[in-house]
Amino acid sequence: MINLQGISLNFSKREVFNNFSLKISKGEKLLLAAPSGKGKSTLLKIIMGFVKPDAGRVFINNQELTSDSVKELRQLIAYLPQEIHIPKMQVEEFIKSVLNYQSNQKVKYDKVELINMLEDLKLPPETLEQSTDSLSGGERQRVAIIIMQLLNREIFLLDEITSALNSELKNFIVQYFMKMQQTIIVVSHDEIWHKQAIRKVEW
Repeated sequence: MINLQGISLNFSKREVFNNFSLKISKGEKLLLAAPSGKGKSTLLKIIMGFVKPDAGRVFINNQELTSDSVKELRQLIAYLPQEIHIPKMQVEEFIKSVLNYQSNQKVKYDKVELINMLEDLKLPPETLEQSTDSLSGGERQRVAIIIMQLLNREIFLLDEITSALNSELKNFIVQYFMKMQQTIIVVSHDEIWHKQAIRKVEW
């Protein structure tokens, strides 16, 4: 599914990766558990094609990530950061606006399905009528998760998504992702991820 081969990268004369290789199978759940400052978030950006390594190659679904293929391969990936920045508008209109992007127009808007997804994530249907600026951090995150699901991407990249949540919501979100069929790569220092049946990669 994802194959990083001999990745090397330096920032301002600081070595981030030196001949780093990693294979991730389709449907695998993977935790990047290296210490702070060791390039975990940078590795996600390399997979998305936002950071180009000094050396090495990246393959996704056996296709090399290049300037020619990056746009196509990004359509396989959904990224969820800790801080969700959403423009001020009605939640339903925000979701519609994302589905309106040219690259997402193949996704049909289905309000019944959307309400079912809200309920699966413990959000009431009335959430759709709320203004995005009235949502809590946990609610914003769950709206973003719903959009990820609607877009039906094959790879989910999760960057410190549980660190600001209370313990009940934290456990719920972790279990929600662990049950998914998608390939999921997690960056987190949160102990709850380390307790899951998940492959850990450290460097």
